[in-house]
Amino acid sequence: MKRFTTIVGIHCRFGCASAAIALVLAMCCTSPVLPQGLDAPLPQGQANESALQAAKKLMDADQFTQASAALRLFLQTEQHSATAHTMLAYCLLRMDDPKNSLAEYTRAASIERPSAVDLQNVAKDYALLSDLADADHWMMLAVQMNQSDPEGWYGLGRIRYSQQRFQDAADCFQRALVLSPRSVKAENNLGLAYEGLNRTADAAAAYRKAIAWQQDSLHPSEQPLLNLGIALLHQGKLPEAADLLTRAAAIAPRDPAIREQLGHLYLQLNQLGNAQQQFEQAIALSPQNPALHFLLGRVYRAEGEDQKAKAEFARSAALSGYHSTPSAN
Repeated sequence: MKRFTTIVGIHCRFGCASAAIALVLAMCCTSPVLPQGLDAPLPQGQANESALQAAKKLMDADQFTQASAALRLFLQTEQHSATAHTMLAYCLLRMDDPKNSLAEYTRAASIERPSAVDLQNVAKDYALLSDLADADHWMMLAVQMNQSDPEGWYGLGRIRYSQQRFQDAADCFQRALVLSPRSVKAENNLGLAYEGLNRTADAAAAYRKAIAWQQDSLHPSEQPLLNLGIALLHQGKLPEAADLLTRAAAIAPRDPAIREQLGHLYLQLNQLGNAQQQFEQAIALSPQNPALHFLLGRVYRAEGEDQKAKAEFARSAALSGYHSTPSAN
């Protein structure tokens, strides 16, 4: 987790659109010095620092539920700690609770000026809430505050890709790559932006570059393998697509998107049993996805399993809100 620093003030729009939150100076207090002995408690400032360091260790270990509990306990007596509110806000973001995360960032901002990293996380909260306009607003502010941070440009690129502003997204990813050369995630997302611009050859080149850059990584990303595999699958280049998707599955065996694409691959190869297995695994990982049930239904129907097919089509329709079944062709 990046270190939080105080840089500038903001107007926070959480809770009420365009409502300004005035920043105030952080409150300070002094505590009497306690005599030091074998059993003497730490001075208040040292005790607070120790508690926050313990919470940060939990966060560094991705134990965000435990860290958030410790921070809430700390804030019961230290409610004016901007650092604790900010740390709790980040925990809640990682726990997929963007509404309460934004509330904590707002409380922190009322005590102490937020950093560019804080605003990046505010933007991520809004993105999770599907409020892309506000997400773009806050990420743009973060970039303006620190134009040399590749994470800010990467985040802005992700938001603009989601807005289907593909050229703007490509520009952001290229800026991120200038600041962080050989960034696998930035190069991979540049490929996605190129695909949005129908620059398929450039997209494939970007995916290949990202794959090459992580060749010796102990923790490679499955995403460029998946994205290039999908592109090749659409072009009918099945052997290379199979190799890429199989490698992606080895890295992330519980990713339903990879299982789905392997299912499409086996359908094109007319290997119905393998396609069935992949779609069933995808559904086990993402049971509320209607498209997966529809695809599995098609496989069952091709295998002559009409009752199973009907059950999957019905499940797909129920999840989609539809009440029709597909035609026989």
